[in-house]
Amino acid sequence: MKIKAFTVGLAVLAGIAASQPAGATTLTTYTDQTAFAASTTSVTQTFGFLSSTISAGSGLAENNIMNSATDDGIVSPGDILAGLSISTTAYDIALLGPNFGGTGLANYSVFLNSNDATQGLDFTLDPGVTAFSLGVLSYPRSIDATVSVYDNDSLLLGTFTVSSAPSSGAGEFFGVTTDGSDTIGSIILSPSAGEFTGVDQIQFGQVTPEPGSMLMLALGLAGFGGIVRLKSRKLAAVCSQI
Repeated sequence: MKIKAFTVGLAVLAGIAASQPAGATTLTTYTDQTAFAASTTSVTQTFGFLSSTISAGSGLAENNIMNSATDDGIVSPGDILAGLSISTTAYDIALLGPNFGGTGLANYSVFLNSNDATQGLDFTLDPGVTAFSLGVLSYPRSIDATVSVYDNDSLLLGTFTVSSAPSSGAGEFFGVTTDGSDTIGSIILSPSAGEFTGVDQIQFGQVTPEPGSMLMLALGLAGFGGIVRLKSRKLAAVCSQI
């Protein structure tokens, strides 16, 4: 596996352990959904559409890649947002209804249909994404889960451990953003304790530029415009003397 060098910045650190090489791309992680939302413009993928095929407390195995074009009687075209594909590195995807197995799962969710810690759920993204988050769940008990972040060239940007992902509720929030020098191409979520891992919802999109950055950009453009106008005046003055 190729590894891309980068440095990491961590925000709202509780419950996250990080492992990454040193280098250029800065990643910032979040355990607070409000803080993540404030720094990004993103869309949210939830799985309520499964209510048409899966009753509460039950589940189905999905052996197809799920994307916006999937049409297999379980997932219909448009159920999965454009720009996102969900698959597994091996085994099937498990589609679960609320309270599956009496665990108290709050919503419809997507799981890796295996407790093999060497495998994972693979969330592949179209180019241009700089912000990604998910609600990490476990089954049948609370476990740690591993989140591996790759760019669009399948180069590893960083690996993070989400501690004690719950087996009930809507999951443990984990978000990650880049500094814009690279993009997020895929995320692989793996169980790290020999249990099952999954997600309640996914968000992906772009980092919102900070006000200071927008101001610097505006000042830079204004300065560039001033230089262009000055050169134009000088050219006009030279032409008038010919």
